[in-house]
Parts: sequence; C-alpha cells; structure tokens
Amino acid sequence: MNNNEKKVIYLRGHHLLCLQGYQGYGYDDNFKKNMENIISILKNEDSNVKVVLTESPDDLCEFCPNLKDRICIGESNNTESNENTKNKLMHSINNRKIVSMDSKVLRKANIKKKKEYLFSEAVILVNNSFKYLKDAKRVCGKCEWKDKCLWYQSRE
Repeated sequence: MNNNEKKVIYLRGHHLLCLQGYQGYGYDDNFKKNMENIISILKNEDSNVKVVLTESPDDLCEFCPNLKDRICIGESNNTESNENTKNKLMHSINNRKIVSMDSKVLRKANIKKKKEYLFSEAVILVNNSFKYLKDAKRVCGKCEWKDKCLWYQSRE
C-alpha cells in the first residue's frame, strides 16, 4: 500500500473493545485468521488506516459462523432447527443484543456512525469513555469472551 492509498476497515462499535483484548480465541479457525489479519493491519500500517464504525456486520463478522443473512444469530446447534419460530425469535433477540452493544459503545464514546476515524483516534475515544469496569460491564457483562479479554480485565 502506498502512502496515498487509503485503507478503510468497517467495524462494529463493540469490536473496538474486542480488538484490544483479543488473545487468539475465536469461533473457528477462519474467524481467528480474519481477526488476526485485521489486527495486524490496524496495528502495523501507517496512519492512513481508517475505520468506519457501524451497528451492523463488519469486516470482522465476515468470517463469523454465527452470521446468517447479515444477522448475528448467536451459536446454534444445527441449521435445520434454525427454521423453527422459537430459534428465529432467539436469533432476533441475539442480534438486537449485539446491535445494542454497538450503540452503547458509539454513544458513550461520542463516535458517529459511518464517519471515518483513524483507528488510534477511535481507540482513544473508547478507552477514555470506558475507563472503569462498571462501564465495561454495561457493554460486555454477558459476553462469552470477557474472562479471556485483556481489555475487559484491564478496566480499573
């Protein structure tokens, strides 16, 4: 990438937290490889790397096995049972929880959706807004990764 090229990565609001606490865990190998590739780009590229924050599936979600038809369905046992009404309702509830996490992060950090930010700038905004564990719990309280997340564990 030359210095005049602009690299833009799309990120869900809550992924600004996840990227900082990632330790190599993930849903499957494809997801982990994609996560590590994006982290490498964000941390090793020059200042031309920008992010656009969103409340919908992003570049990390692209390889998530829980993403179906652009909806975060959460973990499911098999695809046949996903067709019944109960599972559709659960998928809808799970997707709303994820969108709510994104909204909470963006709102608290005063980050505008669909606006480009330098990754480092977005991280500073988030970390200044989520200094304490009580703040992190409002977003990450029920996250399955919080016990492994270095960012979550680092809150005062």
